[in-house]
Amino acid sequence: MLWSDSGAAPVNVRNMSPTGALIESSTLPEPGAAVVLRRGSLEIAGRIAWKAGNKAGIAFGSTIYVADWMSRKPGGGAQERVDGIVSAFKTGVPIPAPAAGSSIIAGGDSLTAELMALRTELAELGNSLIGDVVLVATHPEIQVLDIAVQRIDRMIGRLGTQA
Repeated sequence: MLWSDSGAAPVNVRNMSPTGALIESSTLPEPGAAVVLRRGSLEIAGRIAWKAGNKAGIAFGSTIYVADWMSRKPGGGAQERVDGIVSAFKTGVPIPAPAAGSSIIAGGDSLTAELMALRTELAELGNSLIGDVVLVATHPEIQVLDIAVQRIDRMIGRLGTQA
């Protein structure tokens, strides 16, 4: 998630180094804007160095350890819940529905927050799956994940204009 003075937007990190990152999103701040990139419990402040279409470069204000950011479990909890649900589904164990009025996302009491969290999880899943060339070649329907992320982006945008 990318935070700036203009608000927060979900982003895909396409490339990362200790001093910066290439990001992609339908909503990006202008070059020079101060930003904070967050993933799970990690965050780094920086500035938008350049922007071209739906891609931008972030110059970090300090050096990061890239392996921490690329870890499959940045915050732990959300991915573990998803893994548990997938495992239960594959083994045929009934998956209990969340209690009425509760949120399945910690601290996510708004529809926008839940959509943003869902978008992030789907994007991370898609990004991890496309790394397997054989899987992509034998299952081109993986692109449906990217289409779902784009649809969620549009829903988040519509919710933002209704506020």
